[in-house]
Amino acid sequence: MSEFIYSIFYKISDVIVTVLLLILAFFAAWLVKRLLSKLLKAVKAEALLSKLGIKESVIKTSVQFAGKLAYLITFLLFLPGVLDRLGMSSVSHPITGLVNTFIALIPKLVASGIIIAIGFFIASIIRDLLTTVLKAFKVDELQGKAGISASENTSFSHIIANIIYALIILIVMISAIDQLGITTISNPANMVVTAIFNMIPNVLASIIIITVGMFIAKLVATLLESLLAGIGADALIEKITGKSCEKIVVSKLLAGIVNGLIVLIFLVQGINVLQLPVFTEIGAAIIGYIPKVISVIIILAIAVFSANTFETFLIQKYPSAKASRIGAKVAVYALAFFLCLSQLEIAPVIVETTFILIVAALAVAFAIAFGIGGRKFAANTLEKLEKKLENKEEK
Repeated sequence: MSEFIYSIFYKISDVIVTVLLLILAFFAAWLVKRLLSKLLKAVKAEALLSKLGIKESVIKTSVQFAGKLAYLITFLLFLPGVLDRLGMSSVSHPITGLVNTFIALIPKLVASGIIIAIGFFIASIIRDLLTTVLKAFKVDELQGKAGISASENTSFSHIIANIIYALIILIVMISAIDQLGITTISNPANMVVTAIFNMIPNVLASIIIITVGMFIAKLVATLLESLLAGIGADALIEKITGKSCEKIVVSKLLAGIVNGLIVLIFLVQGINVLQLPVFTEIGAAIIGYIPKVISVIIILAIAVFSANTFETFLIQKYPSAKASRIGAKVAVYALAFFLCLSQLEIAPVIVETTFILIVAALAVAFAIAFGIGGRKFAANTLEKLEKKLENKEEK
């Protein structure tokens, strides 16, 4: 009986101790959370995070999360003891292992947090300094000289500073992950960073090539426009088509085309420097296609000029032959159309076959028309020939 009473009192004492431990755990967790909140306010953590460019909503959420995390960790420190008092060692042991692992991870987390905070701070300072230095060197004026309009957020100084900022943040984040010992993330990330840094010289060279190309293109286009306007090229359309067109200024049109071609050539060369095989092949194909496009433009210009010349000639010689004028223009345009398709290598077999069939059809139509229209002439000729033969026989 005494043993039974003793066991009851022992169990009651365990329950009381467990309840006291739970109360102590809740109180300690609440106290740690409260102290952490006051500590963060004392060091003005929100203001520091705000200077790093983090949004206010994210800062508040992060501070609340830190408090809740401290509360949970403190409570978990007491939980294994509570479970042991209740005889639930099979549950308390995994929790104890989890808590011990997390406690061992705390110094690494603190180190990672310090690295991230310092990294963001340094990156922000470098970004601001770099933006100021680039503006002092009037880098943004290069955009205006290249004919590129840009706002404050799209200026060269802002873009370059943000790229450097992003690279620094990337390095900082990888260093923070390294502190945690998460090699499955840090090793591939380090490889990516190494590849990026190895590619930076090529990227800079590509940017320089493209920028120089834009300047050269603008300079050549301006000189060409002035030259063409000076030699009267703006009246070329009227000479070719026989009609004036005020909407199209030949000097500006040709200058714009030349500008685009030069920029395209330098753009392809800039991409080639990056050593990206896919883009290199695409660029080479585009450059190789440009002469064909130029040939097509020349063919079309000659076709328009020839068609209008034939039309003018026929109007002067045969004013009433309207069908002939239309037929001549259509024939010239059709020939130019097939020549353009052949030059561009668009379905060459189909184009050649169609052209041959059209020429053959025209030849057959001409032969039939000549045969039907020349029946009387042929009959008269044969009759005269027959009479001559008869006269010779009579003699």
